[in-house]
Amino acid sequence: MNNKGGAGKTSTITNLAMSFAQAGRRVLLIDGDQQANSTEVLANGKKYHAQYGHTICDLYTNPRFSISDAIIPAVSGDEAVGNLFIIPSDPSFERVMENCLTRHHREKILFRHLQPVMDRFSYIFIDCSPGLNLSTTNAAYTSDHVLIPVDGGSFSLTGLEVVLDYLDEIRETRFTRFSVFRNEYNGAKKKMNAYLHEQLANNARTRDHYLNTRIRADENISQAQVACVPLWYYNRGALVLNDYRALMRELETLFSAGEA
Repeated sequence: MNNKGGAGKTSTITNLAMSFAQAGRRVLLIDGDQQANSTEVLANGKKYHAQYGHTICDLYTNPRFSISDAIIPAVSGDEAVGNLFIIPSDPSFERVMENCLTRHHREKILFRHLQPVMDRFSYIFIDCSPGLNLSTTNAAYTSDHVLIPVDGGSFSLTGLEVVLDYLDEIRETRFTRFSVFRNEYNGAKKKMNAYLHEQLANNARTRDHYLNTRIRADENISQAQVACVPLWYYNRGALVLNDYRALMRELETLFSAGEA
């Protein structure tokens, strides 16, 4: 989750989910973004997935819809990705959310649908849209832990503050079950890196939630997204894959310590 566009939410969620799946964890990725970018990467380029089958739209339009009917295996091309499943999104999701704004308990739509299938997965990831819309509200209400990427842009900290205030509002308490990490890290930007590190490491709100792992900037990430395949299938030798594995290990250590 990050209110700022371009912070790397989709690249993080797809590659992190792949890392967990390759480590033997059974993973469900929910594409909660009307841009459907995670769907493009994990459903063989089918951005307009409503043409092919059920999507997250069905969860929001039909309270009695069986969520199992929307869960499909993730694929790279025509090859199924082991242990990884996805609930696709579709650009029509934006209109669906608008139609749900007058519903009672609209922030609990996703949570209620997930109840029958939660025990089937080791982890459930939700890819959020840049805006704080109804889908993001449902993710904030449902999540045990929120992962916030911070890129090297000058407005990245502003987006972080907005997200944390938003989480406090949705959960009606000071939300502490989150982690912040540096994404698209470019070691050449020494002044910006030093500034962001100082702000995150010394801020009372973030210092205890600031992860050690940094995801380096790598052109292979965007190239794999253009090719509509997970990075591991695009270039198994990409060094940034080691960063995603490190992020997976750090998160699992955090979770096992009972901090999430």
